[in-house]
Amino acid sequence: MSLAAPPRPLLSKGDTVAVVSPGFGVRAADLAAGVRRLEELGFRVVTGAHVLDRDGYLAGSDAARAGDLNRALARPDVRAVWFARGGYGAARLLDRVRWEHLDRAPKALIGYSDVTALFAAASSRTACACLYGPVVAELGDPRHYHLGSLRGALRGEPSVVRFAQARVVRHGRARGPLVGGNLTVLIHLLGTRYAPDPRGSILFLEDVGEPAYRLDRMLTHLRMSGWLRGVAGVVLGSFEPAPRRSFLRDRPVVDLVRETFSPLGVPVVTGLRAGHVPGKHTLPLGGDAHLDTRAGTLRALPRTPRRRPRR
Repeated sequence: MSLAAPPRPLLSKGDTVAVVSPGFGVRAADLAAGVRRLEELGFRVVTGAHVLDRDGYLAGSDAARAGDLNRALARPDVRAVWFARGGYGAARLLDRVRWEHLDRAPKALIGYSDVTALFAAASSRTACACLYGPVVAELGDPRHYHLGSLRGALRGEPSVVRFAQARVVRHGRARGPLVGGNLTVLIHLLGTRYAPDPRGSILFLEDVGEPAYRLDRMLTHLRMSGWLRGVAGVVLGSFEPAPRRSFLRDRPVVDLVRETFSPLGVPVVTGLRAGHVPGKHTLPLGGDAHLDTRAGTLRALPRTPRRRPRR
């Protein structure tokens, strides 16, 4: 679908949204507040049977979490699966997910951070829509997310994120699918069958709480692995660092960005308000996107969930 095509809503009032916890456990109060907000927006909400389970830091066993997710994916009346929170644990489920359910019952997947693993696998195996936006546990507090961009993405409208010229590391224009998500999660998918292929795509990366040397290590890994070859453009969110140490000073993150991405010869932009930041914009992954550094815009269209043609 082109950016000029009329939007097709991913969700409309009265549609059913399933809420599941694929990773860390979620606080009951935060979950309840988020579910209330979804209902206020006009959606019918169903929650997984194990959404409040606990197994240490995880929201229940792998079998329980995968079961909730697979049941949600299989339901033809569910138009979207909205993840309760991030943290860690979604990658543990990848071998258990019944991806074929998304062919029979196409739907949108919504969340960010740890669910990057699910987005990466789903985008290459299905024709679903993936929205990199707030998790349910954040919806009760409007400071966590940009409501306008979330509503626009749910309506199927292009997401337009503007950035200042000071955020441009290398000028240019690029067009292609928007892929990526959380840097740490993506790094740990490299070498597996679930790693996305970024060739011809606009790559989006963000992270939080990582000291500069660890960001350096991950970006060096991306470069040396050859995974960045063929990327059409790069857009980076925040990389809010961990607290400073008292002895060795951190190197500026922008220096790491230049060293990693400038040699690619493609447009590079930093500082998008998406991911682990207050007021996060919702970014649609997998759909057509257009980056124009002179105009200071990234435009991205949500993918329309649809059945894949049978071969």
